[in-house]
Amino acid sequence: MLLLADTAAGAELTLDQALRIAIAQNHDLKAARAQVDAALGRLKQSGRWPNPRLELSNETDAPFGNEGEYSRSAGFAQEFPIGGRLARAGDVARVDVARALAEVNAAELELTGNVANDFDAIVVLDQKIALHDQLVAIESTLVSASRARYKAGEVSQLDINAAQLELERLRQERTALAGERAAAIRTLAGLLSLAADAPLAIDTALPPVGDLPPLAQLTDKALQRRPDLRLLTLAADRAGAEQALARASAWEDWGVALGVRQDRRVIFGAPAQPADKALMLSLSIPVPLFNDNDGNIAVAAADETTAREQLAALQSRVENEVAGLYEQVGRLRDAVEAYQTETLPLSRRNSELARNAYRNGQISASEVVQAERQERDLGASFADTLAQYLRAQESLNQATVARASLMTQPVDTASTKTEP
Repeated sequence: MLLLADTAAGAELTLDQALRIAIAQNHDLKAARAQVDAALGRLKQSGRWPNPRLELSNETDAPFGNEGEYSRSAGFAQEFPIGGRLARAGDVARVDVARALAEVNAAELELTGNVANDFDAIVVLDQKIALHDQLVAIESTLVSASRARYKAGEVSQLDINAAQLELERLRQERTALAGERAAAIRTLAGLLSLAADAPLAIDTALPPVGDLPPLAQLTDKALQRRPDLRLLTLAADRAGAEQALARASAWEDWGVALGVRQDRRVIFGAPAQPADKALMLSLSIPVPLFNDNDGNIAVAAADETTAREQLAALQSRVENEVAGLYEQVGRLRDAVEAYQTETLPLSRRNSELARNAYRNGQISASEVVQAERQERDLGASFADTLAQYLRAQESLNQATVARASLMTQPVDTASTKTEP
């Protein structure tokens, strides 16, 4: 399990490393995992028999006639669950353990999505900052060249001012982007459960734009891995187990008591009587004449129907969600590739031609600024499209639980003992 302290000093975290650190260190996840232990405790408790009762009794006439009469008894009473109630309660508790694990998976899925989205946002911000750094350097060169040409009487003060204003605008935008990045870094650090002053360096190299697996494969993964689908399946299973428990609970526990009793009676006019001793055995059997638990059985049956209908509805939504995201990611991927291979190179080439023309005295500085502003706008448009692509890709990852290998694996509850 990767921790931040395990990384080399000064090393930049990759997205995969950040996800592993978040899953290992996030306190909200630790709280969710504690509920699994609570569910396991309830499972262990569900198989326990009720404790026997020690029953003591003493009757005497000492406060009244004080003739020496008394009756004393001591024994043990035990209730015996019948109808398989403990086993059915164990079935319910096992489902609860599985539900607790599914809730942990849901929390892990939400956390990885938040970490990935924040990480990708920083990647996009670094793209915008790099573009502004490039344009600031180019604009600084243009300002220097304009001043040199002004001294030579080749351009007017307006050319210098136009270039200088564009340079200042780029610097201010760059400063705002740096502030936004600093805030995004601390948001990510919070998800990794790092201190507010802990340094965090991440690897924001542009991720490769890859091909998508077949839609049918992604849809199958979604239907198999989604925690929300798993939770509804378990809700239906729990309702079924509750029905069995309700039927078993229609017969209340039988009671058996075993003990000894000693009595002494006084008979007027007769000699003193010896104490009588007896062995006591009693059996108590509740008879379900007025309450056969049919109301609870009906409630559990309705809950099962509700869960299964909700599951069918969610499965349909999941299939459509994956199909829609698949289409969106495909189109955005094509747009990103078009920017990288065609639009941005053409924009850079156009700006370079404008600068060369300015050096040769063919165009004014304002025309160069216009060409460079177009390059900046196209760069910003690319960054926005990249952000949409990364968000859509992450939404598809979330919908198909693409990072299932990072998530908590189920516990075998069948091996958990439920001893009486």
